[in-house]
Amino acid sequence: MTADEKMGDSGWRWIELKFPDAVTNLHFVRRADDTPGAEPVLVLVDDDVEATIAALKADGVEIITEPKEAPWQPGRTVAEFRDSEGNRMVIGSQ
Repeated sequence: MTADEKMGDSGWRWIELKFPDAVTNLHFVRRADDTPGAEPVLVLVDDDVEATIAALKADGVEIITEPKEAPWQPGRTVAEFRDSEGNRMVIGSQ
């Protein structure tokens, strides 16, 4: 765990995880309620977005957008799906 700090007297905490040899950290935040978010709640990076989306689809996962080139970064492939709680997730290539 990189950080676990109180954020005032509200009971909120700043929790951050870092994994050995990884270049990314995970930062957790409390949501206002349990309603699935309209914006992506997690972005995953994968070397083969198409294969991963195909495997998720075969397992019955709801695919929001099929793999396509990211309009903001030519050469990067992105797709979106919903997790089991209905949250929007993004998976993209490096």
